[in-house]
Amino acid sequence: MAPDSIRRSGLEDRVAVIGLGRFGTSVARTLHELGYEVTAIDRGEKQIQEAADFVTLAAQGDGTDQELLEQLNIHQSDVAVVAQGESLESSVLSTLLLKKLKVPWVVAKAKSTLHGELLRKVGADRVVFPELDAGNRLAHSIGVRHVNDYLSLSANAGIAKLLAPANLIGHTLTEALGDQTRKLNVLMIKRGSQLITVPHFQEVIQANDELIIVGADSEIETFAERDPEARRKTRLSSPLVQD
Repeated sequence: MAPDSIRRSGLEDRVAVIGLGRFGTSVARTLHELGYEVTAIDRGEKQIQEAADFVTLAAQGDGTDQELLEQLNIHQSDVAVVAQGESLESSVLSTLLLKKLKVPWVVAKAKSTLHGELLRKVGADRVVFPELDAGNRLAHSIGVRHVNDYLSLSANAGIAKLLAPANLIGHTLTEALGDQTRKLNVLMIKRGSQLITVPHFQEVIQANDELIIVGADSEIETFAERDPEARRKTRLSSPLVQD
């Protein structure tokens, strides 16, 4: 989860992270590196010892213990991240307590849609599904050979990052998109260290370009497998085309 995705607005700088599994540790470490004041809580002694090197305060204890949360002044946090998604009961109770303590913005990790619904009912302002999201991205990157990363926007549409297929190199975006110009949007081209935002349709695709495109999954897959040369040859061989 990127740090920006847990923020509401403004300049919140005090974050509590409850649960230091792989997800919680990654969030806590990254936020601290970005200059946030991070308080981390976990039951495990080893996790706390390791976290002490990269957070403001690491406390061993139970994230469902209201007295502990009050002692650590968690109510003064701008944002709290409930990262103990493995235990449904613990994450729900921690979320409930954090809202009871008036923490303005609570982000909670869920392992299933039902888990997420429960978290929202007890007050979570945002629910994230890191395992489900990762699985979704992996499935799309496997299912479409050129896709390197994928962000789902709905059940059948998303944003894909794909390495320009060899058969599109040397073609303009107009040529590459063909009849998909109204079905897909090329948001950006990453060319080495250069970022070309909202590229012109006459931009020529180069080797090793990474294209960021948005649209229906089926259209993304069609684009990744598109062969503009084959389409051009088909037009030239058509009886409607006269010399």
